[in-house]
Amino acid sequence: MTFKLPKLIATSVVRGSVQGESHGGIYTVDFEKKEAEQHVDWNTSNIDFEGRGADRGLRGICFNEEDIYIAASDEIFVYDQNFQVKRSYKNRFLKHAHEINRFENLLFITSTGFDSLLIFDFDRDEFTRGLHLRKTQEGWKSQLFDPNTEDGPGPGNTLHLNNVRCSKKGLFVSGLRTNALISIDS
Repeated sequence: MTFKLPKLIATSVVRGSVQGESHGGIYTVDFEKKEAEQHVDWNTSNIDFEGRGADRGLRGICFNEEDIYIAASDEIFVYDQNFQVKRSYKNRFLKHAHEINRFENLLFITSTGFDSLLIFDFDRDEFTRGLHLRKTQEGWKSQLFDPNTEDGPGPGNTLHLNNVRCSKKGLFVSGLRTNALISIDS
Protein backbone atom coordinates (compact mmCIF):
# COMPACT_ATOMS: atom_id res chain seq x y z
CA MET A 1 0.00 0.00 0.00
CA THR A 2 1.38 3.41 -1.02
CA PHE A 3 0.47 6.61 0.79
CA LYS A 4 0.66 10.02 -0.80
CA LEU A 5 2.25 12.51 1.56
CA PRO A 6 0.42 15.81 2.12
CA LYS A 7 1.07 19.35 0.96
CA LEU A 8 0.62 21.85 3.80
CA ILE A 9 0.37 25.60 4.23
CA ALA A 10 2.42 27.01 7.11
CA THR A 11 3.03 30.43 8.63
CA SER A 12 6.04 31.50 10.66
CA VAL A 13 7.12 34.07 13.24
CA VAL A 14 10.75 35.23 13.33
CA ARG A 15 11.26 36.70 16.80
CA GLY A 16 14.93 37.59 16.36
CA SER A 17 14.41 39.73 13.29
CA VAL A 18 15.14 43.44 13.22
CA GLN A 19 13.48 46.21 11.28
CA GLY A 20 13.95 45.69 7.55
CA GLU A 21 14.32 41.91 7.84
CA SER A 22 11.69 39.24 7.33
CA HIS A 23 9.41 38.63 10.32
CA GLY A 24 7.92 35.44 8.94
CA GLY A 25 5.88 34.39 5.99
CA ILE A 26 3.51 31.98 4.31
CA TYR A 27 4.89 28.75 2.91
CA THR A 28 3.70 25.60 1.25
CA VAL A 29 5.51 22.42 2.19
CA ASP A 30 5.15 19.49 -0.21
CA PHE A 31 6.21 16.38 1.69
CA GLU A 32 5.80 14.14 -1.36
CA LYS A 33 8.23 16.21 -3.45
CA LYS A 34 10.33 17.28 -0.43
CA GLU A 35 9.97 20.91 -1.46
CA ALA A 36 9.06 24.13 0.33
CA GLU A 37 8.10 27.44 -1.25
CA GLN A 38 7.68 30.85 0.36
CA HIS A 39 4.68 32.73 -1.05
CA VAL A 40 4.56 35.76 1.27
CA ASP A 41 7.48 37.43 3.05
CA TRP A 42 6.16 39.30 6.09
CA ASN A 43 8.56 42.25 6.18
CA THR A 44 6.26 45.22 6.71
CA SER A 45 8.00 48.33 8.05
CA ASN A 46 5.32 49.32 10.60
CA ILE A 47 6.00 46.45 13.02
CA ASP A 48 6.20 47.19 16.76
CA PHE A 49 9.47 45.74 18.08
CA GLU A 50 8.53 45.89 21.78
CA GLY A 51 7.85 42.61 23.56
CA ARG A 52 8.53 39.00 22.63
CA GLY A 53 6.59 38.38 19.42
CA ALA A 54 4.31 41.39 19.31
CA ASP A 55 3.51 42.29 15.70
CA ARG A 56 5.99 39.89 14.16
CA GLY A 57 4.92 37.07 11.89
CA LEU A 58 1.68 35.47 10.83
CA ARG A 59 -0.24 33.22 13.19
CA GLY A 60 -2.96 30.80 12.30
CA ILE A 61 -4.56 29.56 9.11
CA CYS A 62 -8.10 28.50 8.26
CA PHE A 63 -10.15 28.05 5.13
CA ASN A 64 -13.59 29.24 4.08
CA GLU A 65 -14.64 27.92 0.70
CA GLU A 66 -11.79 28.92 -1.67
CA ASP A 67 -10.38 31.61 0.64
CA ILE A 68 -7.41 31.29 3.00
CA TYR A 69 -7.72 33.28 6.25
CA ILE A 70 -4.45 34.14 8.01
CA ALA A 71 -4.03 36.19 11.18
CA ALA A 72 -1.46 38.92 11.61
CA SER A 73 -1.11 40.82 14.88
CA ASP A 74 -4.06 43.17 14.43
CA GLU A 75 -5.60 42.13 11.13
CA ILE A 76 -7.14 39.08 9.49
CA PHE A 77 -6.01 38.71 5.87
CA VAL A 78 -7.96 36.81 3.24
CA TYR A 79 -5.83 35.29 0.47
CA ASP A 80 -6.81 33.58 -2.74
CA GLN A 81 -5.31 30.23 -3.82
CA ASN A 82 -2.33 32.10 -5.34
CA PHE A 83 -1.64 33.91 -2.04
CA GLN A 84 -2.78 37.28 -3.27
CA VAL A 85 -4.58 39.43 -0.69
CA LYS A 86 -8.28 39.74 -1.54
CA ARG A 87 -9.31 41.75 1.54
CA SER A 88 -8.59 42.15 5.21
CA TYR A 89 -10.45 42.85 8.45
CA LYS A 90 -9.44 44.97 11.43
CA ASN A 91 -11.07 45.58 14.76
CA ARG A 92 -10.10 47.90 17.59
CA PHE A 93 -10.19 44.94 20.01
CA LEU A 94 -7.84 42.79 17.91
CA LYS A 95 -4.27 43.15 19.16
CA HIS A 96 -1.49 40.56 19.11
CA ALA A 97 -3.54 37.72 17.63
CA HIS A 98 -1.85 34.43 18.43
CA GLU A 99 -4.15 31.76 17.04
CA ILE A 100 -7.35 31.22 15.08
CA ASN A 101 -9.77 28.32 14.92
CA ARG A 102 -12.79 27.72 12.72
CA PHE A 103 -15.95 26.04 13.97
CA GLU A 104 -18.99 25.89 11.68
CA ASN A 105 -19.44 29.40 10.25
CA LEU A 106 -17.39 31.16 12.96
CA LEU A 107 -13.73 32.10 13.24
CA PHE A 108 -12.37 32.37 16.80
CA ILE A 109 -9.31 34.61 17.24
CA THR A 110 -7.21 35.13 20.37
CA SER A 111 -6.64 38.81 21.06
CA THR A 112 -3.76 38.64 23.49
CA GLY A 113 -3.56 42.43 23.87
CA PHE A 114 -7.12 42.55 25.26
CA ASP A 115 -7.27 39.21 27.17
CA SER A 116 -10.13 38.35 24.82
CA LEU A 117 -11.43 36.23 22.01
CA LEU A 118 -12.98 37.82 18.96
CA ILE A 119 -15.53 35.98 16.88
CA PHE A 120 -15.84 36.57 13.14
CA ASP A 121 -18.98 35.33 11.38
CA PHE A 122 -18.30 34.13 7.81
CA ASP A 123 -21.98 34.41 6.84
CA ARG A 124 -22.24 38.02 8.02
CA ASP A 125 -18.68 38.87 6.92
CA GLU A 126 -17.93 40.76 10.14
CA PHE A 127 -16.79 40.53 13.74
CA THR A 128 -19.95 39.82 15.74
CA ARG A 129 -18.88 39.10 19.33
CA GLY A 130 -16.05 39.39 21.78
CA LEU A 131 -15.41 37.46 24.96
CA HIS A 132 -13.23 39.04 27.65
CA LEU A 133 -11.65 36.60 30.13
CA ARG A 134 -10.29 37.31 33.59
CA LYS A 135 -9.42 35.43 36.74
CA THR A 136 -10.93 36.66 40.01
CA GLN A 137 -10.82 35.41 43.59
CA GLU A 138 -14.12 33.63 42.84
CA GLY A 139 -12.68 31.89 39.75
CA TRP A 140 -12.74 32.44 36.01
CA LYS A 141 -15.13 35.06 34.62
CA SER A 142 -16.08 35.82 31.05
CA GLN A 143 -17.95 38.80 29.69
CA LEU A 144 -19.47 39.07 26.22
CA PHE A 145 -19.06 42.39 24.42
CA ASP A 146 -19.90 43.86 21.03
CA PRO A 147 -16.61 44.43 19.18
CA ASN A 148 -18.30 46.94 16.87
CA THR A 149 -18.84 49.46 19.68
CA GLU A 150 -16.56 51.33 22.05
CA ASP A 151 -17.93 49.27 24.97
CA GLY A 152 -15.45 46.53 25.65
CA PRO A 153 -12.39 45.68 27.68
CA GLY A 154 -9.44 47.98 27.99
CA PRO A 155 -6.05 46.91 26.70
CA GLY A 156 -4.42 44.28 28.87
CA ASN A 157 -2.25 41.21 28.59
CA THR A 158 -2.51 39.58 32.01
CA LEU A 159 -3.34 36.08 30.67
CA HIS A 160 -1.34 36.08 27.41
CA LEU A 161 -4.05 34.10 25.60
CA ASN A 162 -2.49 32.19 22.75
CA ASN A 163 -4.60 29.10 22.08
CA VAL A 164 -8.24 28.63 21.13
CA ARG A 165 -10.22 25.58 20.05
CA CYS A 166 -13.94 25.38 19.48
CA SER A 167 -15.84 22.18 18.72
CA LYS A 168 -19.12 20.49 19.59
CA LYS A 169 -17.53 19.73 22.97
CA GLY A 170 -17.19 23.44 23.80
CA LEU A 171 -14.84 26.38 23.63
CA PHE A 172 -11.34 25.88 25.03
CA VAL A 173 -8.79 28.63 25.69
CA SER A 174 -5.36 28.73 27.28
CA GLY A 175 -2.46 31.08 27.59
CA LEU A 176 1.00 31.58 28.96
CA ARG A 177 -0.35 32.83 32.30
CA THR A 178 -3.65 30.93 32.64
CA ASN A 179 -2.07 27.88 34.30
CA ALA A 180 -5.16 26.06 33.04
CA LEU A 181 -7.11 24.95 30.01
CA ILE A 182 -10.27 27.03 30.31
CA SER A 183 -13.48 25.37 29.11
CA ILE A 184 -16.47 27.53 28.23
CA ASP A 185 -19.58 25.47 27.51
CA SER A 186 -22.47 27.90 27.48
